[in-house]
Amino acid sequence: MTRPIALSMIALAALAACATDPNPPTVSENDVDRAFAEASRISRLPETSLTELPTGTVTYDGQIGADIRGDANGSILADMTMVVGFASNDISGDVTNINLIDPDGTPNQELGGRLEINGVERGGSLDATAHGDITHVDANGFEEDAQMNLNLNGEVHNDVINGDAIFGNAIGDARGEFDIDIDGVFFGTQR
Repeated sequence: MTRPIALSMIALAALAACATDPNPPTVSENDVDRAFAEASRISRLPETSLTELPTGTVTYDGQIGADIRGDANGSILADMTMVVGFASNDISGDVTNINLIDPDGTPNQELGGRLEINGVERGGSLDATAHGDITHVDANGFEEDAQMNLNLNGEVHNDVINGDAIFGNAIGDARGEFDIDIDGVFFGTQR
Protein backbone atom coordinates (compact mmCIF):
# COMPACT_ATOMS: atom_id res chain seq x y z
CA MET A 1 0.00 0.00 0.00
CA THR A 2 2.85 2.41 0.62
CA ARG A 3 4.27 1.80 -2.83
CA PRO A 4 1.34 3.38 -4.81
CA ILE A 5 1.29 6.34 -2.43
CA ALA A 6 5.05 6.83 -2.81
CA LEU A 7 4.78 6.60 -6.60
CA SER A 8 1.89 9.07 -6.60
CA MET A 9 3.90 11.53 -4.51
CA ILE A 10 6.90 11.19 -6.84
CA ALA A 11 4.68 11.77 -9.88
CA LEU A 12 3.08 14.79 -8.21
CA ALA A 13 6.50 16.24 -7.33
CA ALA A 14 7.72 15.72 -10.90
CA LEU A 15 4.59 17.41 -12.25
CA ALA A 16 5.01 20.36 -9.89
CA ALA A 17 8.65 20.72 -10.98
CA CYS A 18 7.46 21.27 -14.57
CA ALA A 19 5.26 24.21 -13.62
CA THR A 20 6.71 27.69 -14.05
CA ASP A 21 5.77 31.19 -13.00
CA PRO A 22 4.77 33.59 -15.77
CA ASN A 23 7.01 36.54 -16.56
CA PRO A 24 5.74 39.50 -14.55
CA PRO A 25 4.05 42.18 -16.65
CA THR A 26 6.27 45.08 -17.71
CA VAL A 27 3.40 47.56 -18.00
CA SER A 28 1.00 49.05 -15.48
CA GLU A 29 -2.69 49.89 -15.78
CA ASN A 30 -1.61 53.53 -16.23
CA ASP A 31 0.63 52.49 -19.16
CA VAL A 32 -2.36 50.78 -20.76
CA ASP A 33 -4.50 53.92 -20.33
CA ARG A 34 -1.73 56.16 -21.75
CA ALA A 35 -1.30 53.88 -24.77
CA PHE A 36 -5.05 53.96 -25.48
CA ALA A 37 -5.05 57.78 -25.29
CA GLU A 38 -1.99 58.06 -27.56
CA ALA A 39 -3.49 55.70 -30.15
CA SER A 40 -6.71 57.73 -30.13
CA ARG A 41 -4.77 60.99 -30.53
CA ILE A 42 -2.64 59.76 -33.45
CA SER A 43 -5.67 58.24 -35.21
CA ARG A 44 -7.17 61.72 -35.50
CA LEU A 45 -4.08 63.35 -37.04
CA PRO A 46 -4.20 64.26 -40.75
CA GLU A 47 -2.69 61.79 -43.21
CA THR A 48 0.51 62.90 -44.89
CA SER A 49 0.08 63.87 -48.56
CA LEU A 50 2.46 62.55 -51.21
CA THR A 51 4.30 65.88 -51.41
CA GLU A 52 4.77 65.98 -47.61
CA LEU A 53 6.24 62.48 -47.17
CA PRO A 54 9.77 62.19 -45.78
CA THR A 55 12.43 61.39 -48.39
CA GLY A 56 14.83 59.28 -46.33
CA THR A 57 14.51 56.60 -43.69
CA VAL A 58 12.45 57.30 -40.58
CA THR A 59 12.32 55.25 -37.36
CA TYR A 60 9.00 55.29 -35.52
CA ASP A 61 8.72 54.16 -31.89
CA GLY A 62 5.28 53.13 -30.73
CA GLN A 63 3.07 50.29 -29.66
CA ILE A 64 0.59 47.68 -30.73
CA GLY A 65 -2.62 47.45 -28.72
CA ALA A 66 -5.17 44.79 -29.55
CA ASP A 67 -8.12 42.85 -28.21
CA ILE A 68 -7.59 39.10 -28.09
CA ARG A 69 -9.94 36.16 -27.77
CA GLY A 70 -9.46 32.41 -27.70
CA ASP A 71 -7.37 30.44 -25.23
CA ALA A 72 -6.59 33.78 -23.58
CA ASN A 73 -9.00 36.72 -23.50
CA GLY A 74 -8.48 40.41 -22.88
CA SER A 75 -5.87 42.38 -24.77
CA ILE A 76 -2.19 42.74 -25.53
CA LEU A 77 0.05 45.80 -25.37
CA ALA A 78 3.49 45.64 -26.97
CA ASP A 79 6.34 47.96 -27.89
CA MET A 80 6.96 48.45 -31.61
CA THR A 81 9.82 49.92 -33.61
CA MET A 82 9.05 50.43 -37.31
CA VAL A 83 11.71 51.64 -39.73
CA VAL A 84 10.25 53.03 -42.98
CA GLY A 85 12.51 53.63 -45.97
CA PHE A 86 10.64 56.19 -48.05
CA ALA A 87 13.26 56.12 -50.84
CA SER A 88 13.61 52.32 -50.86
CA ASN A 89 9.93 51.70 -50.05
CA ASP A 90 10.75 49.02 -47.49
CA ILE A 91 9.64 48.51 -43.89
CA SER A 92 11.47 46.66 -41.13
CA GLY A 93 11.41 46.60 -37.34
CA ASP A 94 10.29 44.53 -34.41
CA VAL A 95 7.66 44.05 -31.71
CA THR A 96 8.91 43.35 -28.18
CA ASN A 97 7.71 43.56 -24.60
CA ILE A 98 4.39 41.86 -25.44
CA ASN A 99 2.11 42.01 -22.39
CA LEU A 100 -1.11 40.10 -21.80
CA ILE A 101 -3.80 42.28 -20.20
CA ASP A 102 -6.78 40.69 -18.42
CA PRO A 103 -10.32 41.68 -19.52
CA ASP A 104 -10.59 44.00 -16.48
CA GLY A 105 -7.52 45.97 -17.65
CA THR A 106 -5.06 44.42 -15.18
CA PRO A 107 -1.67 43.47 -16.69
CA ASN A 108 -1.28 39.69 -16.36
CA GLN A 109 2.12 38.64 -17.76
CA GLU A 110 4.77 39.46 -20.30
CA LEU A 111 4.76 36.95 -23.13
CA GLY A 112 8.14 35.57 -24.11
CA GLY A 113 9.45 36.20 -27.62
CA ARG A 114 9.47 38.93 -30.23
CA LEU A 115 8.02 39.58 -33.67
CA GLU A 116 9.94 40.68 -36.76
CA ILE A 117 8.37 43.33 -39.01
CA ASN A 118 8.80 43.29 -42.81
CA GLY A 119 6.85 45.10 -45.50
CA VAL A 120 6.55 47.85 -48.08
CA GLU A 121 5.67 51.54 -48.13
CA ARG A 122 3.92 53.03 -51.16
CA GLY A 123 2.99 56.69 -51.21
CA GLY A 124 2.50 56.85 -47.45
CA SER A 125 0.58 53.57 -47.24
CA LEU A 126 2.15 50.97 -44.96
CA ASP A 127 1.68 47.27 -45.71
CA ALA A 128 3.67 44.99 -43.41
CA THR A 129 3.58 41.78 -41.43
CA ALA A 130 4.90 41.00 -37.96
CA HIS A 131 5.64 37.38 -37.14
CA GLY A 132 7.49 35.33 -34.57
CA ASP A 133 7.32 32.77 -31.80
CA ILE A 134 5.80 33.69 -28.44
CA THR A 135 5.49 31.87 -25.12
CA HIS A 136 2.57 32.08 -22.69
CA VAL A 137 2.27 30.52 -19.21
CA ASP A 138 -1.20 29.07 -18.67
CA ALA A 139 -3.23 29.15 -15.44
CA ASN A 140 -1.65 25.83 -14.37
CA GLY A 141 1.89 27.15 -14.75
CA PHE A 142 2.76 25.38 -18.00
CA GLU A 143 4.54 27.14 -20.86
CA GLU A 144 2.75 27.09 -24.20
CA ASP A 145 4.31 28.14 -27.50
CA ALA A 146 2.60 29.68 -30.52
CA GLN A 147 3.46 31.39 -33.79
CA MET A 148 2.03 34.94 -33.90
CA ASN A 149 1.29 36.55 -37.26
CA LEU A 150 -0.06 40.09 -37.66
CA ASN A 151 -0.99 42.13 -40.72
CA LEU A 152 -0.06 45.78 -40.20
CA ASN A 153 -1.83 48.10 -42.63
CA GLY A 154 -1.83 51.84 -42.10
CA GLU A 155 -0.83 55.33 -43.13
CA VAL A 156 1.74 58.00 -42.38
CA HIS A 157 0.35 61.02 -40.49
CA ASN A 158 1.42 64.57 -39.63
CA ASP A 159 1.89 65.38 -35.94
CA VAL A 160 4.48 68.05 -35.11
CA ILE A 161 6.07 67.91 -38.58
CA ASN A 162 5.12 66.23 -41.86
CA GLY A 163 5.24 62.44 -41.79
CA ASP A 164 6.29 62.06 -38.15
CA ALA A 165 3.54 59.65 -37.03
CA ILE A 166 2.04 56.32 -38.13
CA PHE A 167 -1.26 54.62 -37.41
CA GLY A 168 -3.03 51.52 -38.71
CA ASN A 169 -4.69 48.18 -38.10
CA ALA A 170 -2.96 45.20 -36.47
CA ILE A 171 -4.99 42.08 -37.22
CA GLY A 172 -3.98 38.43 -37.03
CA ASP A 173 -3.64 35.45 -34.76
CA ALA A 174 -1.38 33.16 -32.79
CA ARG A 175 -1.55 29.42 -33.40
CA GLY A 176 0.18 26.54 -31.64
CA GLU A 177 -0.19 25.17 -28.14
CA PHE A 178 -2.49 28.10 -27.46
CA ASP A 179 -4.63 29.92 -30.02
CA ILE A 180 -5.79 33.55 -30.01
CA ASP A 181 -7.35 35.91 -32.54
CA ILE A 182 -6.00 39.47 -32.52
CA ASP A 183 -7.77 42.68 -33.57
CA GLY A 184 -6.19 46.04 -32.82
CA VAL A 185 -4.02 48.93 -33.94
CA PHE A 186 -0.41 50.02 -34.25
CA PHE A 187 0.78 53.57 -33.74
CA GLY A 188 3.98 55.51 -33.26
CA THR A 189 5.89 58.73 -33.61
CA GLN A 190 9.24 59.57 -35.16
CA ARG A 191 12.25 58.85 -32.97
